[in-house]
Amino acid sequence: MKKLIACAIAALSFHANSQANVVYEWQGNNDATPYNIKMRMEFSDAAFDAGRLTLKMRENDFDPEAGLVNFYYKAPGKPRPITYARDHAFGEGDLLEMDIVFLDDLTLSGSFKAFNFESHIFMASASNLFTVTYANSDATMIDAGCAPSSNCAGGTGVFRQVPEPGSIALMSLGLLGVARHARSKRKKGAV
Repeated sequence: MKKLIACAIAALSFHANSQANVVYEWQGNNDATPYNIKMRMEFSDAAFDAGRLTLKMRENDFDPEAGLVNFYYKAPGKPRPITYARDHAFGEGDLLEMDIVFLDDLTLSGSFKAFNFESHIFMASASNLFTVTYANSDATMIDAGCAPSSNCAGGTGVFRQVPEPGSIALMSLGLLGVARHARSKRKKGAV
């Protein structure tokens, strides 16, 4: 039991000291195009605590205090991804505009536009249900179900918060403690 308590204290201190940004991932929920897109947004705790993030970044902009830590969008196939990381600026022709609200059910609401020299994606939501209003790429999006040189739209889904590793570790440690406690009770009952 002492070992378990020591492990719990160590895990809690690790959790308290970790940089815990808030991460959301796209989960599509219909059969409309574009299919199989990958999207991930990471926000600072300060942006999450504020409840809303509005920003507009153009090429060569860099604002480390903007509240957006990372942004990633990738359509299947050849299109190169649209990425933003707080530690480097956008490249030529890149743009990211967003007005995001953090909802109590750990989803997002709002709208955003992201594009780089090759790819574009625009989304807007009604409550937490986002709809792709425009997606396109110079490299074609055939693997996403979109005809060449056409606007690809209609896909819907939500951005759900992903648990941070520290929380997962704490939950796992708690489950391990419960299992160990149950095992020790069974052993005592069998004797």
